[in-house]
Amino acid sequence: MRLFIFAIGGTGSRVLKSLVMLSAAGVRPVDDDGRPVPNFEIVPVIIDPHKSNEDLKRAEQLLNQYCLVRDKLYGRGVNGDGFFANKISTLRQVMGMTSTTINDSFVFNMEAVGQRRFADFIGYDTMDEPNQALTSLLFAPYQLDNKMNIGFVGSPNIGSVALNMIKDSDEFKAFANVFNQGDRIFFISSIFGGTGAAGFPIMVKNIRQAQNLEVSNKEFLRDAPIGGLTVLPYFSLNNSQGKSIDKADFVVKTQSALQYYNETLTGANDRNVNAIFYLGDQTPSIPYDYDPGNVRDQHDPAHLVELVGALAPLKFAGMGNDQFYTAGGGFMPTKAFEYGLDKDVLDVDFTTFGLETRRAIYKPMVKFHMLYLYLRTAFAGVIGQGFTQDEPKLKSDFVTTQFYRTLTGPFFDRYTEWLTELYGNMRHVELFNAGESDYAGIIHNVVTKKGFFGRKSVDANTFTAALNKLSRDNKKYAGRTVEYKLLDLFDQAAGHILDERYENIN
Repeated sequence: MRLFIFAIGGTGSRVLKSLVMLSAAGVRPVDDDGRPVPNFEIVPVIIDPHKSNEDLKRAEQLLNQYCLVRDKLYGRGVNGDGFFANKISTLRQVMGMTSTTINDSFVFNMEAVGQRRFADFIGYDTMDEPNQALTSLLFAPYQLDNKMNIGFVGSPNIGSVALNMIKDSDEFKAFANVFNQGDRIFFISSIFGGTGAAGFPIMVKNIRQAQNLEVSNKEFLRDAPIGGLTVLPYFSLNNSQGKSIDKADFVVKTQSALQYYNETLTGANDRNVNAIFYLGDQTPSIPYDYDPGNVRDQHDPAHLVELVGALAPLKFAGMGNDQFYTAGGGFMPTKAFEYGLDKDVLDVDFTTFGLETRRAIYKPMVKFHMLYLYLRTAFAGVIGQGFTQDEPKLKSDFVTTQFYRTLTGPFFDRYTEWLTELYGNMRHVELFNAGESDYAGIIHNVVTKKGFFGRKSVDANTFTAALNKLSRDNKKYAGRTVEYKLLDLFDQAAGHILDERYENIN
């Protein structure tokens, strides 16, 4: 199954970043019986005219680093297990790199918007006087003068016009060409801004009405399961009063948009969206700098809402078709989901989440954090010994490979940055004890099990011994890459150590 994820606006990029982190840890979609969804592939498409948006750039860089690491583990195969299990591809890669009309990028080409003012985009100066008067009633002067390369600055009425051009783009036609029966579509967007609030309903409309477009696979698009994460207000802004993006307008915009969504996307008479996930936080974030797109270029810290939101497309991918279609093949009423913490507190750790979330993320994320610590602090010292000498051998030059340098350098840097930002927000997310190098104390509010002489100890030698034991006479890695051997061995070793030495919170 391919899941095409359209991440719209700044919120879309930030949730996508958390999805990459969960995928790196090995969090996968599972069906109703708890089995991983087979042949699963994510095709993210970031839609944001604000190309200098730092959140967009960070998401794109992270996706590229993820793909480089995963390709060394599994090649271009779909089914992976353990770390970096979910295959992530660009639209052009899905096409087999044969297309010359679209870039090999995760970012949708918005050149048609470019540096133009909205007034120029709609041809305001070429309109006759009555049409200019009507347009001036619909759009404020600052909206007409808005340069769209910085986004739609909280104005969904601008976005709804500008983003409608997507249906005629080479990228949309390429998406339609590769969309097959059994594939699914998911949207990530906020509801209280401009780009996301406008992009979600416009894109759904064009997909459901594909029979009116010059694209392929119209019936597959018309009948495809569509899901969406609709992010409600969750952050605060500094010095926004009376400006184009005013936090005081967030709730009013949300109420209006929810009513519109009910009438066009999720209502009993429409059912254009099969599953919708609502997520927000009434506890405001730390105040973010007011940035309409031309100051710091929107470099906002990670937030709990984005981490939880990243689980929504995975849950959607695991839902059975019987939750979307009636026996006669029509759409069932829209499934609506909300999310709540097990404990409504400002200090969030693994024990704060409900059981379903803990079962999904706890073990994979802890194992990934252990991998991060081991590779950063201990691995280089054991090369030439034990498991590294078993075939295929991990030699000293392995630490100079692009795989190792990317994983332990920029990817782990972004990982620690993400954890730091999550902790620094108003609702602190502290999954691991920052700066803790003692493996026994790395998981916040989780301790090791009791033994005869106190709590069980865990250090780098514990992992090395487990790796040596698992590697000895192991034929599994014949014909596999050294990269796969290292991460697969560690995934197994960390799983055993977590089960045997740490208290179980699930």
